[in-house]
Amino acid sequence: MIGPLDQQSGNARRSVVLASCEGEKHIGAQLASILPQLGDEDEVVISDDASTDGTLQVIAAQRDHRIRVIANQDRVGYVANFQRTIEYSRGDLIFFSDQDDIWLPHKVATLEAALLRGRALAASDATVVDKDLRILSRSYFEWRGARDFSWLSIFLKPPIVGATMACHRPYLEALMPFPPGIPHDFWLTLNAAWDDCFEVVKAPLILYRRHPAAVSPSATHRDRGLRTKASERLRLALAMLRHRRRQRADSTTWRKGCSFP
Repeated sequence: MIGPLDQQSGNARRSVVLASCEGEKHIGAQLASILPQLGDEDEVVISDDASTDGTLQVIAAQRDHRIRVIANQDRVGYVANFQRTIEYSRGDLIFFSDQDDIWLPHKVATLEAALLRGRALAASDATVVDKDLRILSRSYFEWRGARDFSWLSIFLKPPIVGATMACHRPYLEALMPFPPGIPHDFWLTLNAAWDDCFEVVKAPLILYRRHPAAVSPSATHRDRGLRTKASERLRLALAMLRHRRRQRADSTTWRKGCSFP
């Protein structure tokens, strides 16, 4: 059953946040790969961006009390929709998910171990597959030519798939709201690398589905022009500057190498 959002009592240990839109074809398989990795006290928070297909019916067919759904009446867009899932989540540890991938069985345990080692944000490699789960590349990092995960490397060529990320709630909340026009995974990983509190797991933890109907921009791997990329980097640099100034004013600047219990 779809969990009602007005039941806000209690706290989940883990929250999986998933933004859906016209996802009926793949979201059932995605949820089937996620739910066995969660405990009874955990949750999956889905914000559906006014889907006109059977997405909500597929979700309801899971009949799992851990699933909680926000059904948008009007379409708000990918980044705003993802931010909404985070705002409604209750977990201490936040795991990001796309609607059309497959989580490998050890994904939650591996990323949680990284977070419990004191990292604020953790992410992993992914195996790239097509719409029918045929392997295109066994390593997204190799596919992207990613060998370094410093803040400068991330700024120049973001190497992280957002659906591989997990984060401690206090760090995530300190970086919200997401700046307009900047992908949330780009924003989060750049900040965590800058703060030296980012761990990258080199093993693939998801099957990352690449297809033209994907909602997340990186899943289609569409090439963008130099002007578009330069404009995005400029917006990102200005957003980082504003964010760091605001943190200093609020005395909440994260120490380099920030750690969590």
